[in-house]
Amino acid sequence: MVKSAAVLTILFGMDASRILDTMRTVALVVDEAGTIVDAAGGFGGFFDMDIAALPGTSVFEHVAPEDADELALYFIENVTEQSQDAALPMSFRLSIVDGGGIQHPVDIIPTGVQDEAGAWWWTVSIVPVSLNGSISRSLDLEMAGASRDTVRRMLCEELLVDNETYTSRWLLVDLNDPRQPNVLTSRDDDLVIVDAVEAVIMASDWRPWETVPEGSTQALKVDEFPEPLAGLMAARGWQRSLVSPVVVDGQLVAAYLMVGVVPGIYPALEVKVNLASRIQTLVRATAMLIAKWREHDELMVAARTDSLTGLANRDAFFEGLESESRVGALLYIDVDHFKSVNDGFGHEIGDRVLVAVADRIRYVCRELDLVARFGGDEFVVLLRQATADVAQEVAERIIAAVAEPMGIDGGPDNVSVSVGLSMIANGDNPLDAADQALLNAKRDGRGRLALALVPAAS
Repeated sequence: MVKSAAVLTILFGMDASRILDTMRTVALVVDEAGTIVDAAGGFGGFFDMDIAALPGTSVFEHVAPEDADELALYFIENVTEQSQDAALPMSFRLSIVDGGGIQHPVDIIPTGVQDEAGAWWWTVSIVPVSLNGSISRSLDLEMAGASRDTVRRMLCEELLVDNETYTSRWLLVDLNDPRQPNVLTSRDDDLVIVDAVEAVIMASDWRPWETVPEGSTQALKVDEFPEPLAGLMAARGWQRSLVSPVVVDGQLVAAYLMVGVVPGIYPALEVKVNLASRIQTLVRATAMLIAKWREHDELMVAARTDSLTGLANRDAFFEGLESESRVGALLYIDVDHFKSVNDGFGHEIGDRVLVAVADRIRYVCRELDLVARFGGDEFVVLLRQATADVAQEVAERIIAAVAEPMGIDGGPDNVSVSVGLSMIANGDNPLDAADQALLNAKRDGRGRLALALVPAAS
């Protein structure tokens, strides 16, 4: 870093080496072969890396294996395309590996220079992503189609800092089910923290996020934490914790809980404006993602649900049937003489009858079964993992339940259903087999069950 230090000394008339050494980011001088010639910065701890030990090592020793080839190509291209003038390639992002083997995403800001002798060297600024003001990695993953769990884990990584003077671990508390919150973190090594927080939540009324106003971040008194969380914090020497709620459409849907350590001179119960601002950026991004996921789920449910009865629709049934193994049974159900209900009582009453029939079918089926309205007055039931005896029992219960008085003002006293039953293993098209059995039930007098014929062995 001699050249850079000399320039700064001339400009500012002070010890430029001290300026470089107190930078939070890391500055490197790298020769054409990729060997680090000089290094400075990383003040306060740069992950788990000894900056003074970097000179003499190759940059590729410190880069995540999957990024090494891209890094090499990047610098080779810029060296071959430039001459004399300083090359100012675009900054880019990759992951470096610290002394403990953990990968950390960083922004690389390189400048390439060819000296009078024709030799190339680079000055490289390395900026930890955790020092950036934006929350981008999680949004990038979402745009790339990553799973929600992957995005959630990255949300916990956005503001994570881990060095010799400052540690922050971020936990995302999913409050989709407030009675049993789900706690997430970014690293498997921190699952012990997750377990401790979940144990406290389940064993007590400790819910610090419930008293924090929307848009705020509040520091917590670590010595007042319940066990086992208090013991874990004490064992690690962590005296710092922050909490911030995530609200969507006025509903508390999640919360961030930060635990960690700061230098002793730093007030553990103080939340500085800069940190609070970054936390709220993270909170807003999280709220936006949760709202997007909810909207997607609602649309998916609407696309797979019958609007009248609330049962699965035809498309959802075929999806379920396609994914089912060759074990189980199908029931094809039809309301007997339903046209006369519509003609005699009107379509509004007819719809209420269909809703009542749907509710009774759903009530007598098992939780694992898929009940769908197939269209008009026809229903189908996928009886998952059902034996022939179980399937026949469920079908008989459906017939009996529907036959009970309707209790619909201005409607028919009773209706009946005919049911065709086919075992999925009976043939290549169990739905057609159940449909044929249904026709047989109607021919035999309606309000009854008919079984599909088992194909003869070839």
